Amino acid sequence: MLDRKAKLPGGPAVGFGRILVPLMWVAVCVAAAAQAWAGLSRPWADRLSDLQVYIGGVRTWLEGDSLYDFAAAGTGAPFTYPPLAGLLFLPLGHLNTTAVMVGWTILTVAAVVAIAKITAGVAARTWGIRRDMAMAAVTLLLFLSAPISSNLRFGQISVFLVLFVLVDALKVVPERYRGVATGLAAALKLTPLIFIPYLWLAGQRAAAVKALGTFVVATLLGWLVLFDESVRYWTKELLDVERVGNIATGGNQSLNGALLRLDLPDSIRSGTVLLLGGVIVVIALVRATRLSRRENLLAATLIVGAAGLVFSPVSWTHHQVWLVLAAVLPISVAVWKRRAWAVLVAIVMIAPVTSIGAELPGGVVWGNARLVLAVAIACLVPFIGRERGDDTQPGGKTNPTDESGAVPGQRPVGSQTLSR
Repeated sequence: MLDRKAKLPGGPAVGFGRILVPLMWVAVCVAAAAQAWAGLSRPWADRLSDLQVYIGGVRTWLEGDSLYDFAAAGTGAPFTYPPLAGLLFLPLGHLNTTAVMVGWTILTVAAVVAIAKITAGVAARTWGIRRDMAMAAVTLLLFLSAPISSNLRFGQISVFLVLFVLVDALKVVPERYRGVATGLAAALKLTPLIFIPYLWLAGQRAAAVKALGTFVVATLLGWLVLFDESVRYWTKELLDVERVGNIATGGNQSLNGALLRLDLPDSIRSGTVLLLGGVIVVIALVRATRLSRRENLLAATLIVGAAGLVFSPVSWTHHQVWLVLAAVLPISVAVWKRRAWAVLVAIVMIAPVTSIGAELPGGVVWGNARLVLAVAIACLVPFIGRERGDDTQPGGKTNPTDESGAVPGQRPVGSQTLSR
């Protein structure tokens, strides 16, 4: 019989937790192994196909041709990243492809675990459970989600870019380095540029300047070492959005993709994306700035990430890690509402809603369910609470906390510890 004192406020009994948490980690290992094997066991032409594009592009350049002349055998997929990415991928061209695939998969798994680790504290307070249980739950959710599955299947860099932005935005790294990772992420793939104005508006101005400086220096390095490639990318390839594939498919959950599926004329579609998408970005930046000033850093960051997905011309499944992480954010002081929100996000980001749902009644909505979720996160969902300072008394003294992050005698999250 469990002692009553072994039961944490708002969470399961410690004795049960000691059994449940290891079982959850077993499930995490099974899910991660299954996803990794699903990618590594595919037919060669489709095995980590995006990683093969990175490798093929740099090998093409080493042979004297352009990065942007490369086309993957069978699919014709081209190299689409800025020249700096080709420069950083250069060592891959000298290594055995199979070894690179295995190493890349291991690094992807490690990045997922790192993302779960730095968001687990928020999840614990939101769901009213212990931190170790929250860590396992977030990791499992990520590995089951379509975005992480897509990253592992294609050998994508998107999960690394999310991690780079998070370590800056959540103040994981020391202040003197903050912004460097975000600037590098933006130089590798332009979509993280949206986080530079966010950092500035959120009061992290030194980080914003470092991010912009890193982006500029890294891009200039690309010009210096790969001048012809840089001219071609910045004057031609960047403007050819359809070069990345058929962006009218359900996999593209941006506003532009949804309007393409509605067959709107190009002039109307482009204007709508700029106007409506721009309004969504502005709303998101305003909301994120307010939340960040209350030290609700994860919510602020995910709001900006969601807005970036909406506004970008292309937001493939592997870009949508931001939406999965929104499951850990509190939307109410009521625990059941927060857990219901987490379940809703999990369903949308795990189930094949954009493919199977598109064929069901109301397919226009289901086929764009992740876009709808992104707009809701960016503009509508009332995220509440604080992530830092909850356990600090006046004068800088820290209150003792239990494993769920709650001060003893208080609920882990409640009206006393959350504010709008």
